[in-house]
Amino acid sequence: MRSVRLKYKARNPKGDTVSGFMDADSQAQAAAIIRDRGLIPLSLEAATGARKLSFMDRLRMISTVSLKDRAVMFRQLATMISSGINLGSALEILGEQTKNQRLAASIREVKKQVDGGMSFSAAMRTQKVFSVLMVSIVRAGEEGGVLDSSLERLATFLEKQQELRSKIYSAVSYPAVVVTFALGVVYILITFIVPRFAQVFDSMGIELPAITTVTFKFAVWMSEKWYLFLAGVVTFIVLIILFNRLKATKPIMDRIKLKLPVVGDIFYKTIMARTNRTLSALVEAGVPILMSLEMTSEVAGNYVIEKAYTDMREAARRGQALGETVAKTKVFPIMVAHMITIGEQTGRLEEMLGKVADWFEQELDEKIKRLTAVIEPLLIIFVGGIVALVASAIFLPIVGAIQAML
Repeated sequence: MRSVRLKYKARNPKGDTVSGFMDADSQAQAAAIIRDRGLIPLSLEAATGARKLSFMDRLRMISTVSLKDRAVMFRQLATMISSGINLGSALEILGEQTKNQRLAASIREVKKQVDGGMSFSAAMRTQKVFSVLMVSIVRAGEEGGVLDSSLERLATFLEKQQELRSKIYSAVSYPAVVVTFALGVVYILITFIVPRFAQVFDSMGIELPAITTVTFKFAVWMSEKWYLFLAGVVTFIVLIILFNRLKATKPIMDRIKLKLPVVGDIFYKTIMARTNRTLSALVEAGVPILMSLEMTSEVAGNYVIEKAYTDMREAARRGQALGETVAKTKVFPIMVAHMITIGEQTGRLEEMLGKVADWFEQELDEKIKRLTAVIEPLLIIFVGGIVALVASAIFLPIVGAIQAML
């Protein structure tokens, strides 16, 4: 017998009405499944075509799943489970109401596997939208019988990560837009306007100042050989990306990133905030410390800091205190070592790690504000300097020609 898709309404043990969709061979089988979930069926009706996707929905299936989408999903799931709705029904509801089609499809797939007897964390592991870190926190909640609390912690962790990422994007987006616009203006000046003045001055036979000669030669070269300049820029970008990915050169590039003026400190504080927040969330969820350190090293994204966490893991495996290991590592400030030591001694390691993450995030926020305040006048000076250089190259010969005529 072919299964049909049914829309149901039921009442949970608290008396609240819940609804969703399910596949069953008959209404009797659907009613039995609903009762097995601890619900009282109220109504069942055919839902033909309920899951038919439009063309736009199919396009959205290939979209990415943001941290915000996943945070909302885990927050809603925690709320429903704490309200008495069983896991299967909660996943059914989420699969129907989640707007991100890719995430919704993953939720529906997880629900199928959960209905088949697989644990929630094991089912999550089969879907790429859920990271190993998310799976580990959920698994710890399942094993400790506090799934709703673990989901709440996971949602809070993802929200913090999204907030940190938004700060970085906001700090980068404004200078990037201004620089792109400025370079576009300069390109138009050099490749379209300056060469025309160069032709006029050549026909007049005027002796040109050195700044004008250099500017005109560069402008003519850019207008004729622009593809060489573009190829050079593209090659440079490709090489940077390649060196960042190659196993042999990535450690060197990661060290250089941390030592860059101005932005190096931003890179460092961003990674410190992310890794300490991650380790705090994992420890708080009850994930074993060795596994937590391993996963934290994986999310570092920088060889230098990743190696520091790997060394911490190896030291912890030998029974050495984390604070002692951190104190010997030059990567972490001494304040971090003291905070971790206090956390280990008082049994509040996750709390201390959270405070460390908060401190780095606050430092990063202040750094970004100061940088934004400084970079605006610097960009104005840069653009004004380029325009002044081009203007000087054009007007100096004109002034010289006028003086020669007098």
